[in-house]
Amino acid sequence: MALAATASAGLLAATIPATAASAAPSDPLFGQHIAGIARGLPAGLPSVGAVRLWDAGVSWKDLEPGPDAYNWAPLQAAVANARALGASEILYTMGNTPAWAASDPNSSEALYGRGTNSHPRSNADYVDFVDDMLAAVPGITAVQIWNEANLKDFYKGTPAQIAQLTKEVAPVIRARGAKVVAASTTVRPAGPVGRFGKAYGAAMRKAGAWKSVDVVTGHFYPPATKGPNERVKYIKKIKSYFKKYGAKKKPLWDTEMNFGDTRGYMRVKRQYTGDTAATYVARAYLDARRYGVQRVFWYGWDIHVLGTDMTSRGSGAVDAGGQGFLSIQEWLAGQGWGGCKVKAAVTTCKVGGGTIRYAVSKPRTITL
Repeated sequence: MALAATASAGLLAATIPATAASAAPSDPLFGQHIAGIARGLPAGLPSVGAVRLWDAGVSWKDLEPGPDAYNWAPLQAAVANARALGASEILYTMGNTPAWAASDPNSSEALYGRGTNSHPRSNADYVDFVDDMLAAVPGITAVQIWNEANLKDFYKGTPAQIAQLTKEVAPVIRARGAKVVAASTTVRPAGPVGRFGKAYGAAMRKAGAWKSVDVVTGHFYPPATKGPNERVKYIKKIKSYFKKYGAKKKPLWDTEMNFGDTRGYMRVKRQYTGDTAATYVARAYLDARRYGVQRVFWYGWDIHVLGTDMTSRGSGAVDAGGQGFLSIQEWLAGQGWGGCKVKAAVTTCKVGGGTIRYAVSKPRTITL
């Protein structure tokens, strides 16, 4: 029998075959950040396709506090737990330079302590760490050159320095059987591709460094009051940016994603809950599949600083956003993809033997 449903920017309507409700197979599109992954398996998350190791207590400064003084145990535990969740992609992200390796150990702009945003005083220190890490901790499938290199909080070097670093470390990463993932840049607050992004693209092209990269990235956070439709604009613009600067054929990953923001110092704040949170999360992955983004790493399963939570800030129980993630993973993982069409302001996506529908803007009543 037919069912009338409202499809809006805050609600998905779906008809999914019963077989899609089984345990979701590992699909690396469905990535997460998990702050506590080095300490154990996260509650409420039965499986996940990919894990990005950032803000998990396993950064460079945590693992090598002194020259060649390594503590691999937290990273080994994190990788083991990611694999236990079924992750087929485990991305390690560089950054957080230890004081002994920093070219400016007294830099006060760094988010994670003095000097952590500094370019290494010697690229060899960086390369040696990556090589030793991949040898000591099997299971890491990809290494990202730097986190949000366009923001002074995370990086004070130049685009030319990042390009050179990429060229030097890439052969080591590939020799260890991992993928080379380009440094990420965030789209906030300076638009889809800010001044750094353009300089970075040009520097990579000039140095011939794009040949050293297997994957290009962006962080497609829209402004706090904007939702999935704004993010889609960013995805399209970042694709044209990479095409312009010589990396158009590279796979694209969104290595950090959320909607809204609740941080105390932000001028504009917004938190999304309930059906809106669930749909926004689902749209992030649905739109990624639709527009050719191969990985989306949500920030994060147990991280509560931005505007759309996966788990409760009090109890830690799965929240509406988390349920949106679990549902869209079940619906899409291992299912055939038939693409999306728009008619009468309703988008219909074919997934396996079922459909997912949502309104482009204003609510619409549809028949399932």
